Amino acid sequence: MTETDGSERPPATLIEPIDMSTLDASFRREIQSMPDGDELSACFACTTCTAACPIANQWEYKPHQLIRMIILGMRDEVLSSKEIWECLTCFQCQERCPQKVRVTDIIFDCKNLAAEEGKIPDAIRNLARELLEKGQLYVITADWEREDLDLEPELPGLSTEEFKTILRNTRTGRIVGGE
Repeated sequence: MTETDGSERPPATLIEPIDMSTLDASFRREIQSMPDGDELSACFACTTCTAACPIANQWEYKPHQLIRMIILGMRDEVLSSKEIWECLTCFQCQERCPQKVRVTDIIFDCKNLAAEEGKIPDAIRNLARELLEKGQLYVITADWEREDLDLEPELPGLSTEEFKTILRNTRTGRIVGGE
């Protein structure tokens, strides 16, 4: 038999306990109802996706943890996480998953849900706004700079108006105010 010191303390934990009252059971079903979410429940947290992810070591929540968080119903934590926006979309996690969970596609679904709820990082919102306003993300070098580089003074046929019109009528336009 082991001796105790008489004090009854809970065991030390390395992570904060999950507040069960904040879980949203419908979140799991919402993701599963999306075209790429049907295999979500097949995840058994083997961590293959995390091992394959080239930037997982920079994340607070690893890919397998994000999937578990979705399954548990941790909607706010997932949709507010920086990880869903930092995903490189290299599909390494998805290609290696032994259960065929479409991890990258599920992260895309989470981005879409987060955007609908206005949970878009400022840097992403600013890029989208610039794309709506200019029709491109990179400013074309000024004519005089182009000449100094021995390039044609103007870019022939560069017109972004049609693209900007189309983009304004998409979800991106609606979310970042491109009426």
